[in-house]
Parts: sequence; C-alpha cells; structure tokens
Amino acid sequence: MTAFIQHLTRLRRPLIASTLALLVGGGLALWSQAERSHASTALQQHTARLTQARAMLQSTREADTAARNGLQQIAALHDAGLLDAPDRQAWHQHLLGLQGKLGLAGLEWELGPLKPASPEDTNAPGSPPSALRLTTLHLKGEIAHEGRLLALLERPATAKHGLFLPRSCRLERSQPTPDAADTPALAIDCEIDWLFLQLPATP
Repeated sequence: MTAFIQHLTRLRRPLIASTLALLVGGGLALWSQAERSHASTALQQHTARLTQARAMLQSTREADTAARNGLQQIAALHDAGLLDAPDRQAWHQHLLGLQGKLGLAGLEWELGPLKPASPEDTNAPGSPPSALRLTTLHLKGEIAHEGRLLALLERPATAKHGLFLPRSCRLERSQPTPDAADTPALAIDCEIDWLFLQLPATP
C-alpha cells in the first residue's frame, strides 16, 4: 500500500507540471491571437489613414496646380489689357479729333452703356454669369470715301484696354454734298463693340 501511494506521488508531479504547461501554453496562445488581432486592426487603420492622407495630398497638389495656372492666365489677360474697362472718355475725345481732322461735321455717334455681352437669361441654370462685358459705339453720318471710314473704325491709339471689334457697318451711296459736288458721298451706319472681362469680386 505504501509503495502504491509513493508511486501515485511520483506520478502527480508530472501531471501537475503538464497541466500547468497546458494552461500556460493556452493562455499564451490566446494572448498571442489577441495581440495579432489588435495589430491587424491597427495596421488597417494606419493603412486607411495613409491612403486618405495620400488622397488629400494629391488633391492639394491638383488644386495648387490649378490655382497657379489660373493666376498665370489672369496675369496674361491683365498684360493684354482685357481686364480693364474701355476708356469711354478717351474714345469720345478720339472721335472728336477725327471729326475735326476729317471735316465730318455731320458725323454722329452714341456710346452705349457697359453691359454683359450675352443676356443673363441665356446662361445655363445654376451656372455663374458670364464675365464678358462690352460697350457699343453707334456711328452714323456721311463721309466722302471709304478711306475715311477706315480711320473711324481704327482703335484709338490712346486706348489700350479691351478688345476693339467692329461688328457691323452699312454703307449707302448718297447725294454729293454742296461744297464737294464732284465727290460722291457715302452714308454710314456702323456699330463697334469694345469687349473686356470683368472678374467676379473676391469674397
């Protein structure tokens, strides 16, 4: 009997050791699995943040490139004088000078107001209004020959801004004037547009 008890005592120690080993091993396995799961979740979160940061960086680069291109285009338009309203007073003085120089006492003209180049109702719904503006000169009178008409249709030398664009011109032969009976006269009715860009005000 004593020998049997001693035998059981000898067997108990390995069994306890094995049981403890199994418990520790299982605990380590569970801890390792939890750590792997946590690490995998953290990696996914960091990857998502990195992807979002890269997308934001790309978007910022594209916006910066677009802004630089826009500034270059604005600078080019400014250098070309297309962002400045036409000098209507200079235009008026130019016509007065031509009237006296060419002897066009009967020449009449009317400078229209600054207005959008296209009616607002022609813009697509929701689209910003057009930045293109114009003023129109209406010329009417009689001249001796076409050469004088060309002088009237030229851009004033003192006015550098905007786009000077003769739009229409109708000529009709009329009766000679009393002081130049041998010179045929032409009745003219012309319209000249002067266009420029009016950028929207910055907020």
